Amino acid sequence: MLEKMSHSKQRLFVGGIATIILFLFIGLSSYPYFRPFFALTLSGVVGGAIYEYYKIARNKGFSPLDTIGIICGIAYVLAVFLSTQSKAMEVLPNIALVLTGLIVFTNYFVRGENLFVNTAITFFAIAYLALPLACLLNITYFFPAESTQDGRWWLVFLIVVTKMTDTGAYFIGKSLGKHQLAPYISPKKTWEGAIGGFLASIMTSLFIYFLVNYIYEVPPINLSLFHSIWLAGVLSVIAQFGDLSESLLKRDVGVKDSNSIPGLGGMLDVVDSLVFTAPLMYIYLKAVTV
Repeated sequence: MLEKMSHSKQRLFVGGIATIILFLFIGLSSYPYFRPFFALTLSGVVGGAIYEYYKIARNKGFSPLDTIGIICGIAYVLAVFLSTQSKAMEVLPNIALVLTGLIVFTNYFVRGENLFVNTAITFFAIAYLALPLACLLNITYFFPAESTQDGRWWLVFLIVVTKMTDTGAYFIGKSLGKHQLAPYISPKKTWEGAIGGFLASIMTSLFIYFLVNYIYEVPPINLSLFHSIWLAGVLSVIAQFGDLSESLLKRDVGVKDSNSIPGLGGMLDVVDSLVFTAPLMYIYLKAVTV
């Protein structure tokens, strides 16, 4: 059935199903027995994205430590999860990073094959994907149970605003795009699409702002009207930067999509815009709640 659909319809259909599942997982993420499953699911997404990154690197002729990199990336995400559940475990992410370095270099003590480039590629996948995407867990469990704010709502805000940037840019660019944004990186991306994505993100943020203030007497996110506008604008710009960055990597290797998920491309294509917006949102929360 999906094969008979246009790319746009595939994107809407698969994206819609993925969104329903995502919101279900986020809604359940606060329940103690579901928390580990939520963390394992995210670590699986990160592991899949790292796998696709290494696959791209291998197409370029490099030989990163695929298995080690994927396992260490997943271990880092799970370490971050544990650090959000107990102050006694806050040091675990740092331990995971130290162990990653030891494991990678120990392996090359034996192999010693193109060490300089391949170690850099192995580490970069973890720095580019595992570290920033683990911030999604930091956001989810940012506020204590007694707080009036809910990290799940902030996660929804981040993901919806970021992905509406992608969606707005795609459809506006497809219908109205004439002026190329970055022809060397991605000839199909246009300034019209970028502006459309920017406006879509702000409209989405304003919708969330009015929604939570209408539904809740005490909103689960402490977000003023002014902040809802400028934060969405910044997230939109950074999201599009993340999308272009991933396109640059793929162009260097000569591939269109990192995988073949109908309508979405690959796991790397799904998370590319969150790579920079997730840490930004976490930094924002740290800054405004001090």
